[in-house]
Amino acid sequence: MSSHVVVLDSTARRATIKTTPGKHLTDVLQEACTKLGVDASQHGLKYKGKELDLSLVFRLSGLTSGAKLELVQLSRSPSVVTVALQLPESEARGAPPNRRLLDKFPSTTTIWLVLRKFEAGVAGGASTRNLTGRGVPSGNEGAGRLYYETPVVQIMERELSSFTDLQKSLAQLGFNNGNVLLRLSFRRTEEPLDEAMVKIEEYFKPFDDVTPKAEEPPAPTEQPPQPDTSNKEEEAQQQPASTSEAPSATEQTLPTAPTSDAPAAEPTEVPTGFSRPITVFSPPSNTTPQSAQTNYNETDYIPSIEHAQAHQRRLNATSRPQRLPTDAEIAAKAAAEEERLAAVTQVDVKVRLPDQSQVVAKFGQEDTGKSLYDFVRNCLAAPFASEKFTITTSLPKTSSGGQPGRNIQNIVPDSDQQLLIKDLAMVGRVLVNFTWDANASPAARQSRELLKPELRTRAQELKVEQPKDITDNSEVSRPKPTSTGDGARGEKRKPGGMPKWLKLPGKK
Repeated sequence: MSSHVVVLDSTARRATIKTTPGKHLTDVLQEACTKLGVDASQHGLKYKGKELDLSLVFRLSGLTSGAKLELVQLSRSPSVVTVALQLPESEARGAPPNRRLLDKFPSTTTIWLVLRKFEAGVAGGASTRNLTGRGVPSGNEGAGRLYYETPVVQIMERELSSFTDLQKSLAQLGFNNGNVLLRLSFRRTEEPLDEAMVKIEEYFKPFDDVTPKAEEPPAPTEQPPQPDTSNKEEEAQQQPASTSEAPSATEQTLPTAPTSDAPAAEPTEVPTGFSRPITVFSPPSNTTPQSAQTNYNETDYIPSIEHAQAHQRRLNATSRPQRLPTDAEIAAKAAAEEERLAAVTQVDVKVRLPDQSQVVAKFGQEDTGKSLYDFVRNCLAAPFASEKFTITTSLPKTSSGGQPGRNIQNIVPDSDQQLLIKDLAMVGRVLVNFTWDANASPAARQSRELLKPELRTRAQELKVEQPKDITDNSEVSRPKPTSTGDGARGEKRKPGGMPKWLKLPGKK
């Protein structure tokens, strides 16, 4: 017995879909979206204001023939689905007593990717096993050729065995939340194993090659020779401060560090006992901070209309639901970040000491946190070279889960396992702070001459060009309130006079 349902979208367009008792609601949704020209993965069905479970068949959904269903748009953020994989007896080794592996997946995960994660031991916490690349010998042929044994997944009353079916995601099968049980079995095919593996690479390459793509970016390092690259960068950095810099360099520079001192901070000479060119800046001679010498202007703290509009835009942006990135987007972002860091050949690191003296040096791709600590230790005077200290940086903590844009003090590890550019993401010009350890001697903490004498003699003064004060003494003309109507006429009236509109008895 066949029946039909009517699917209505938000614009009152309708699509009539024929159904059978054993037809899944996901197939109804797919046919309706095809007729209406929308994406089925971003829509769902509602009946009388209640969202339908798309994993059910028509006879179990409680719908009647001719029911009118609403086509609604779902959230773009994937939801979490708890998946239980029921293993066959042949795969009971290393599995729980009930032969079920349990884990949680995003609703956008395909059935094939679920099997791959379970067989790799990434999901379920079990040992590795072979679920997608099995081969069985043929007893009729003497050559003993292996034939492919395809995985067969049974979900409720639906069986998935072909490569096309295994490409479907949990959401496409109607599982957007809750729990789902996958019963796994194997079926021998007449296709040789080597031919089946070629087809698997063609069908599931987008899912299996997500992680290898992140290993390719180091290739850009094999480019022009090192001397030519360094010369180009030195010429670019010697240009005036008005020259626009790359976004990656400006992100690592602290807001308090002026750009006008960039040409003076270029390390050019290699002192005796050092392996890299350095530049030394002496402590400031004035005890008053530079920020305290700026003239106070009260109008600088009055928000403008542009500030209010920008604040309103930020509030509107944070009030909207944000779509979580998919696994492919996360992998692509990580690959792009690795490629960006691999293209950086060197970085300028400025070390600020407790006595306010500063040392600038260049570090390359092969330099580690230990290289930075050894360099700073070599710059200290002999009495303080054996004291313990730490180096901190204020790089934006975005890759480790912090809020983007927040500068958090991170300790640079004194280890040869952490690269400055690749692992610590130091790019462009980076300012690091020198801090004495808690066990350092009082003499080291109170000393105002931490650097070696030969470095102090070659120290230069850090000059910061300040913009000229431009005071706008012009008064803002404010329009005076103008009154209209009778009020304006009343101001021109003589004192004691009567208005024209006032009519008293006995007067014409």
